[in-house]
Amino acid sequence: MVFQQRVGIAILVTLVSLTHTLGDANQTVVAQELAVADDITATQGKSGSGGKSEATESESTVGAGQAEFDDAVIKRIDADTPEELAAVTTLLESALAKGLNEENKSFAEKMLASVLVQRSQHLVTLMQRVRGRRMLQIRDEALEYLRKATKSDETIVEAYLMIAQLNLLPEGNREEMTEATSKAIELLQDEPIQQSRAYVLRAVAQEDDEKKMADLNSAIEADSTNIEALQARAGLRMQNDDVDGAMSDLEKILAVDPGNQVVAQAAVQQLLDAERVDDAVDLITKTLEAKPSEGMYRMRAILYRMQGKEDEAFADLNKALAMQPKDPISLLQRAEIALSRGDIRAAKRDLKSAMGIAPQIADAEQTIVVRVLIAVEEGRMADAISDMKTLVDRDPTSIVRQLQLANLYLQDERPRQAIETLSAVLDRDPKNAAVLRSRADALLSVGEHADAVADYERAAKVADEDSIELPGILNNLAWVLATSPDDELRDGERAIKHGKRAAELTEFKEAHILSTLAAGYAENGDFEKAIEWSSKAVELGEEEENEQLEQLKEELESYRNNKPWREKQEVEENKVPILSPEDLIDT
Repeated sequence: MVFQQRVGIAILVTLVSLTHTLGDANQTVVAQELAVADDITATQGKSGSGGKSEATESESTVGAGQAEFDDAVIKRIDADTPEELAAVTTLLESALAKGLNEENKSFAEKMLASVLVQRSQHLVTLMQRVRGRRMLQIRDEALEYLRKATKSDETIVEAYLMIAQLNLLPEGNREEMTEATSKAIELLQDEPIQQSRAYVLRAVAQEDDEKKMADLNSAIEADSTNIEALQARAGLRMQNDDVDGAMSDLEKILAVDPGNQVVAQAAVQQLLDAERVDDAVDLITKTLEAKPSEGMYRMRAILYRMQGKEDEAFADLNKALAMQPKDPISLLQRAEIALSRGDIRAAKRDLKSAMGIAPQIADAEQTIVVRVLIAVEEGRMADAISDMKTLVDRDPTSIVRQLQLANLYLQDERPRQAIETLSAVLDRDPKNAAVLRSRADALLSVGEHADAVADYERAAKVADEDSIELPGILNNLAWVLATSPDDELRDGERAIKHGKRAAELTEFKEAHILSTLAAGYAENGDFEKAIEWSSKAVELGEEEENEQLEQLKEELESYRNNKPWREKQEVEENKVPILSPEDLIDT
């Protein structure tokens, strides 16, 4: 309902613009009408002098409605208000009903059509001040005037265009809209720009995509600079997965109107929906070259972040803030980048500035996310968890937020709460590989190895072959099978099988995965192979300064002593209460 009302308001704005244009045209029409009326009156005056018998003869010549017609012509000069126009309408309808000669009849019909269009324009203006059913009632009244206008003068293009526009409103008649626009297109053969607009209107009425595309093609053929037609065709092409065709249209729009950020933003969104981030960045860059703006710099920064280009994003956010220092969104984006760089002070400064500019964003999602990240960096895990729970409560269906909350629980040594959170997600989405893997990790941390193995195995079955999760799932499964203290659970052969596959998927470049493969060989009694892979794991760990380097060295020493590696985590649950959002420490 809200969407329809907003659409209606947009149409009214277009209609009011159209009525202003038509109003100017009507003034010209009125002047032309009066000039023609003067000519007719002068002609009749010359032939109408004489006695009573001549007057009777003149009446039969001009028609019984001549007096009302003459009165209508005079009143038409200053008629502008609805009441004055209604009076002219009555006179003209009476004159036509009583009868006029052919010349006057033709002229009266055209004048009547013009007056009816003007009356409908007044109603369109009135529609802006009302809503709901009342607006539609006024629309219907305006349509009646316009229908009468087209019956009185079949060539009055303005009436056909207004009929089409009014039928765009809720409960409009699609068939009438198509008929009206078709008639307008026919009448506008010598006016390509206006005809192009009529084609766009008819395209809106078309339900068949091929017919819609044909009308948009005709609109652009008639006027290659019709931005509305180009934009509509781009949208239709995108809808039909013709991304390149859509981009061609959007580039034509920007060539005509380089600073059109509305079109650029719409195009960027369409490209993102098609997962063409690089093309979206290129389009924004072209737009910025034509007309720099803080909004487009901010948008490109967000896309750069999607591409992992944090430095470029940071530079764009600085440009956006140089143009508009009081932009809270850019400040929050920059705060997130500062946190990724470990600059907590800068992040807190930007967060404080953003909230000072717009206090209402304190409860905005991005603000809370920044607060969570700051709290994590400062070791205030309970505060981070409390804020994340707020986000989860707002959107309980968000798996991403549930995973983030579970991860925070794990970081704060609350694995059982993490398991509870992840289990709730799996109740709704039992084949989610990422969630299965996360719950398995949590189960592993509390020593429930059999349940962890079951989750890892389920995750490995449902994960896509090219999933970024798969190597980690296989690695952790292999690690438990190789190192669990549970004799019945360990299985060296399976550990080697899964460990090899994980290593292959990561091109043998991950130290911790090579360590797992070594553990599998050790469990299987092949210490020569275990030492070989463990040595490679240590070498990689030294090259990358791996934080687990000491354990990697201890594993290698164990294999050199012909001892397989055993590991069982037993994380003691953190019992410290988590504060409510109202009690959070102010960052």
